[in-house]
Amino acid sequence: MSIPELSQEENLFDFFHTAVGKASASVGGPVSEDGVYYLSNLLVERGRTPDTPNTDTLVELQIVAREKGGATATQAWRELGDRALYTSGFFRASLSRKSISLDYYLSMGAAAYEQLATSMRWNGGGGGFDVIYQELAEQFYACSTVLQRVRDEVRATTNADILALYERWVSHPDQGTTEQLTALGVLPVRGGEES
Repeated sequence: MSIPELSQEENLFDFFHTAVGKASASVGGPVSEDGVYYLSNLLVERGRTPDTPNTDTLVELQIVAREKGGATATQAWRELGDRALYTSGFFRASLSRKSISLDYYLSMGAAAYEQLATSMRWNGGGGGFDVIYQELAEQFYACSTVLQRVRDEVRATTNADILALYERWVSHPDQGTTEQLTALGVLPVRGGEES
């Protein structure tokens, strides 16, 4: 009797791990394998509905982290970094319609992960996570872009937003978007170009 394989749709972590690995390679591979695992786990965690929603703003989380210290600070810095990363990546397009800029999320998230890595190194209790958080701090924009590409891939493969992906390519063409469109069978061509 053979054991049936799980499809990507049945195992959310494997699905996101594959998507994050592919997106990371299209960004130029700045994310380590541990970073790919972290980003994949972040997408799985954020895909679940929390029992109690966290309504704190990024600034409120920063204040808690600075004032409380200890485990509470660690938790607040991580939540701040994770939320900023997830929002700036997976919901990047929606930030253009808000009063808070992408740069705000990028700087707050990178600073939170930097604080978290530093705190773990000082306390000696990072268990290797200090290295991952340091990478997230230093590669925050690239990691955010990886999450954006994962979102685009998920939406495009469900035919939810191929037109928006093409419109983004028209306004800001890049290799990752070109590859996504080509994989979907869309040959991106600007007006006036011949195919």
